[in-house]
Amino acid sequence: MIGYTQLVVKRNEEADPSLVGVTLGKLCIDKGVPVQTVANYFGVSKATIYAWFAGTKQPRAKIAQEINEFIKNLAD
Repeated sequence: MIGYTQLVVKRNEEADPSLVGVTLGKLCIDKGVPVQTVANYFGVSKATIYAWFAGTKQPRAKIAQEINEFIKNLAD
């Protein structure tokens, strides 16, 4: 949870775990991957990443595929 506010963690925990952005958020929070790193990797803003983590916005299909690959690599 290093680097993440309790509000971000809470919103992620309360979000629908079937959403790819929420899954990404759980993994990034657990592994301590900074939001800025994730935003840079996917070419989006930090606000977008926070919205994905909270499940309030969903990534486009192409980015969702990239997220699934990112999740696989990060989980290993």
